[in-house]
Amino acid sequence: MEQTTARRPLLKAVAAGSLVGIAGCTGSADDGAFRFSVPFFPPSLDPLQNDGGWRGREIGILEPLFRINREGGVEPQLVADWSRSDDNLSWEFKLREDIVLHDDSQLNAEAVVFSLDRAFSETASRMSGLPVEGVDAIDDQTVAITTTEPMASLPAQLARPAAGIIHPDSQAEDGSIETQISTGPYQLESYDPSGEIVLTRHDDYYGTTPEIERAVFEQVSDGQTKLLKLQNDELQLAKNLPNSAAAEIRADDSVELHLTEDTSEQIIVFNTDREPLDDVRVRRAILSSIDRQAIIDSVLEGIGSPAYAPWDPETVQWANEGLEPDSYDPDKAAALLTEAGWELDDDGVRYRDGDPLELVLWTYTERPNLPDIATVMQSQLGDTGFDIEVRVTEWSALDEAKSQGNYDMFIGHWGMYNFPDPDTLTNYYDPDQNIIDSPYDNQRVVDLLNEGRATFDDDERKEIYDEIQEIVMQDVPVGFLARQSYVNGTKAGVEGYDPHPRIPELELEDISRS
Repeated sequence: MEQTTARRPLLKAVAAGSLVGIAGCTGSADDGAFRFSVPFFPPSLDPLQNDGGWRGREIGILEPLFRINREGGVEPQLVADWSRSDDNLSWEFKLREDIVLHDDSQLNAEAVVFSLDRAFSETASRMSGLPVEGVDAIDDQTVAITTTEPMASLPAQLARPAAGIIHPDSQAEDGSIETQISTGPYQLESYDPSGEIVLTRHDDYYGTTPEIERAVFEQVSDGQTKLLKLQNDELQLAKNLPNSAAAEIRADDSVELHLTEDTSEQIIVFNTDREPLDDVRVRRAILSSIDRQAIIDSVLEGIGSPAYAPWDPETVQWANEGLEPDSYDPDKAAALLTEAGWELDDDGVRYRDGDPLELVLWTYTERPNLPDIATVMQSQLGDTGFDIEVRVTEWSALDEAKSQGNYDMFIGHWGMYNFPDPDTLTNYYDPDQNIIDSPYDNQRVVDLLNEGRATFDDDERKEIYDEIQEIVMQDVPVGFLARQSYVNGTKAGVEGYDPHPRIPELELEDISRS
């Protein structure tokens, strides 16, 4: 059986008492809990740590002030009303009065100020580079945010996981975050950093009351193991299965297939500070050597579509439809390399001044299709004269390498529109704020990114972001490979699972079992 969630056109973006058991695994496959597995188990519960924030929101614990709806727009979640000053530098947010946290306290300005102060100021936060001057409590239910520059993207920024709201008592005496006392439909019962989170229903949740009383998030890194656990009823829901699992699930009446398209892409990031990738001709030759459709047809088994630019015009209104990106053209790739001084030798490898055109292509295991994509790319690039070593590690090893600049290039799966505002391009093309550890630095792009963030008129913003896309597609610090659908599965009898088409949210509160 199969369910497909298609991409939809995006709209314009507009405390003490909670006990977390840091203990061993408390669940088992026959304990009656709803068991599931999603990618990237969080090594920390801190929302500022990427997996801590994303997973907390995905599994229903953590909520920010705003949310991303299923059409891709931004709408209030914990906010009743908000306003902006005439100079566009001051914002006030009135909190809803019907929100109860997991410790039975009412949501108030203290929790919001605590959470957003951390999000905007701590270096570990991906939001720390935003032009926010201060977050202050006006009264118990009103919060003010002051910016140093106008920021049209602020409501969308406040929908990011790092902006998730937690009670100050989530923080231990040493300053670390040891739990997430938040507002979601599920609350934390226990957290085992070696691979299990146990959730219980938040009975005072202001929204849909979950039918599932207890759920267990189990870390299962290997895609095939995850599929076997699903088929054996050791998991009732499994996300991010290998594409090869789709046919097997279709043929198995005991499980149901869910294909979800979103705005995430598989991308290749170049270390533009390293030779020979500091030469744009070499980077363009790499992109012209890659047959994306062949990757879709083989590795991805026809599930997904080729990607050539940051955004798909069919789903993101800010996409520049006039771009002319580098597509598969081996002759063009060969000409670019020859122009750059790389000559093909009898061994099939190109050389310049006696040095071979050797590069290391990194990827990671947590996305099951990436290693196979890297292997196909190795072959395709070899046809053009590159000598490619594929290095597959766990995400943590790659993350450390790229944070230190110790890489040539890597492929990964990234949400190019992971909060619905064009300001998201800052995450990829601003040298001080990008989240991919790219050394790319083009001052014109930085100036335009700042201008776009400060502009509230949509038509003016469109012109700004069109120019940004033109420049970065000429400079190619990042290349685009595929827009892939996610392969997810549930056991037969699981009802209500309808994957969010924009962001990784399970929406467990809507799931039931017959």
